[in-house]
Order: sequence, then C-alpha cells, then structure tokens
Amino acid sequence: MKVNTKVRYGLKALAYIAENSTDKKLVRIKEISEDQDISVQYLEQILFKLKNENIIEGKRGPTGGYKLAIEPKEIDLYMIYRILDDEEKVIDCNEMGEGKTHSCSEEGCGDTCIWSKLDNAMTKILSETSLQDFINNGKRIQE
Repeated sequence: MKVNTKVRYGLKALAYIAENSTDKKLVRIKEISEDQDISVQYLEQILFKLKNENIIEGKRGPTGGYKLAIEPKEIDLYMIYRILDDEEKVIDCNEMGEGKTHSCSEEGCGDTCIWSKLDNAMTKILSETSLQDFINNGKRIQE
C-alpha cells in the first residue's frame, strides 16, 4: 500500500501553506513549487481541488496566492485523501482482479478479510491525524 503522489504532494503543499501564510501574506504557487520540488502544473491541479473543497482560499493578482481556509487542527488527513485520491478505499482488496471471482465487500468479508481490516485501520489513522499533527511530525523529523 502506498499513498499516491497527489495526496503526498497535497499534504506537503498544505503544510507549507499553513506554515508560511497569514491573513496579510499569501503563499504563491511558484514559492511552493520551488520549496517542495513539485511542478507548478501538478500543484495547480492539486490546489484547484483543495480550493473547490474550501480547504484553501486563493487570490489572483500581484498580491495573490493561497492560505488555509480552515485551521490545520481542523483538517484531518483522510479528508485530504478523499479529495485528492480517486480510489474510494485507502487499501483495496487484492483478491479482486482478472480471473478472480472473489469480491471483497463488507457483507462478503466483514472482519475476516485482511484487506478490509487494513483499510479500516488506515482510514482510522488518517481520520484521527490532523494537518497540524502532520506538520508537527515533520518538524520533529527535521530536528
């Protein structure tokens, strides 16, 4: 299981915005791109989705940029996952696929399927972890 690039970059961008923007100073996309080593085009796609879901606010023009629309402690990582990942589940059942008849569903597997258990655990962890926790963890790693 690997969290996709769009989610990882989205979290990095949100952490950067949270730490570097204020009501008077917005963060420009080029600044995020250079600091986080993410292409401007890819960041535009990510920030567009986050703006549409009211996670960030954006302003155009010479004094434009981005800031969070919600406090970092109010944003959970599962919220960001659902916005940026096309998959419904964090961990999908590996028994689905070409030539296999098994369909992992709550009715079919419930608590016995390892993939369902892993999905539930990952979803719980992401739901209980705020963007602020993510930022604080990054600071501890850098020290």
